[in-house]
Amino acid sequence: MTAKAARRRLPPAERRAMILDEALRLFAERHYSIVTVRDIAQVCEMNVGLLYHYFDSKDDLVRRALEHAIGQLMLGYEERRTQQPDPLAELLAWLEIHAEIAPTLIRMVKLMADYASSGMRDEVLDALIAGFYRGEQDVLEGALRRGVEAGLFAPHDVARTARRIGLMLDGIFFASTSRGDDRVEADIRDLADVLPAWVGAGTVAAAPAS
Repeated sequence: MTAKAARRRLPPAERRAMILDEALRLFAERHYSIVTVRDIAQVCEMNVGLLYHYFDSKDDLVRRALEHAIGQLMLGYEERRTQQPDPLAELLAWLEIHAEIAPTLIRMVKLMADYASSGMRDEVLDALIAGFYRGEQDVLEGALRRGVEAGLFAPHDVARTARRIGLMLDGIFFASTSRGDDRVEADIRDLADVLPAWVGAGTVAAAPAS
């Protein structure tokens, strides 16, 4: 059985995910503005007409590819968060899922950077990107606030610390792209190592018994 024949037998949901993965890869390897629907159909080993059965246009593909990457990140985080329901574990789960799906997120960051520098504006893409960063801030602030309120973290400016963690993650991904290195996972794990000290985990003295 050939690979092409196997791909034709993919269930619709799996085929759609495969198209989005390949589209995101192409958008990251080249500038998304020069990738064509035909290019994507070719790497997916399908005809252009079939690809249009799943997506309305190239613009739709760009939006859905970004949405697909964000969805993988959030789903992976939620799975880890429910297994480790404590504030520090939630923060570390956010970093862990970034490390685990780093190749996808590197492509996502490249697409967002290319879009930001393109001068073009798309309301749906703008909303997706803004929603992603707002969601990240909410995730981090929520865990940090619960840790402070429970006396597990030292008191600090929760919003500022959450933004700092997000900026550090952004820096890791952008540095990898600009330097052309392969240190994303290692750098995220280094960040995870210093995170407990940043939030003062384990340094809060127990309250005296009343």
